[in-house]
Amino acid sequence: MDIQTRQNLRGDCMLTEVSLDWRGKPCKPNKHGGMRAACFVLGIQAFEIMAIAAVGNNLITYVFNEMHFPLSESANIVTNFVGTIFLLSLVGGFLSDSYLGSFWTMLIFGFVELSVSSILL
Repeated sequence: MDIQTRQNLRGDCMLTEVSLDWRGKPCKPNKHGGMRAACFVLGIQAFEIMAIAAVGNNLITYVFNEMHFPLSESANIVTNFVGTIFLLSLVGGFLSDSYLGSFWTMLIFGFVELSVSSILL
């Protein structure tokens, strides 16, 4: 948020709060955000969940057939892997917003996720 000074019709100065976009220019409410952006985010989230489900099913098959684990243990390993992904996204979101920023959070937690997955598998 940024505070701008404006004059009303009588010439008095008043302070108004203005939202800025990523370029530092005032936002246009009819152009930024809204239902179009929300639908885009929800669509991406739906595709992500479908991808996680597909990878999870294929991972169970891989652990069962190629690594010769029992089926119950294969499902348990994949459940632990997917649970780790979701928990790390919560912790990563908090750290990204509060301390590190997006780039460093993705870099650090990418390595963490790879190391945890190699331990679980």
